[in-house]
Amino acid sequence: MKKRCVIFGANDFGSMIKFYVEKYMDISIEAYTLDQKYMVESVRDGIPVEGFENLQEKYPPDRYSIILAIGYKSMNDIRKEKYYQAKQKGYYIENVVHPSAIIECTQMGEGNIILENVVMAYGTQIGNANIFWNGCQISHESCIGDFNYFAPSSVIAGKTTVKNNCFLGIQSAVRGNRVLEDYTLIGAGAYMNHSTQKEGVYVPARTVRLENKNSKDFF
Repeated sequence: MKKRCVIFGANDFGSMIKFYVEKYMDISIEAYTLDQKYMVESVRDGIPVEGFENLQEKYPPDRYSIILAIGYKSMNDIRKEKYYQAKQKGYYIENVVHPSAIIECTQMGEGNIILENVVMAYGTQIGNANIFWNGCQISHESCIGDFNYFAPSSVIAGKTTVKNNCFLGIQSAVRGNRVLEDYTLIGAGAYMNHSTQKEGVYVPARTVRLENKNSKDFF
């Protein structure tokens, strides 16, 4: 018998996760949920949308689990808040792992979303409620905390620690044996050669348009 599950997040991300889960995992998505004040529809993708406040009355935690389809808003604090609220209600929070991902980690918590072609190499440790978009690489013996967001093709070299609530932009890269402190924000395309400070923001040089130049001048 398939597991039955509710997705927190009645949005495009939630619809995508529903597609992957029902295609690749032995789980049936029975409903979406979100805070009552944000509800704008009662049905999405053919299933009910329920208020989170009283979710356990219709979808009790001894019969249903939850998936957190919540992005990086507020530096992942919303996902963190809903993770703990769901745990207080007694829910198990499912990991979602795309079948193309290569997972060699020695430890993984709950509530992680791991999408296409992610690589988690030998000896990695993964905490709770992280999101790894397609093509991320977490190299050997690295340690990832909780509530982090890895945008597509971001790369962590070996023996690096990413603490909690960090954001790594598209194609960012972190050198090995470094530490990203809580709430670090690394912009798209940045290369981190050093450890970070808590709540630090790190971005690469901006791309600029060459004045008085035309693309046909080059080819």
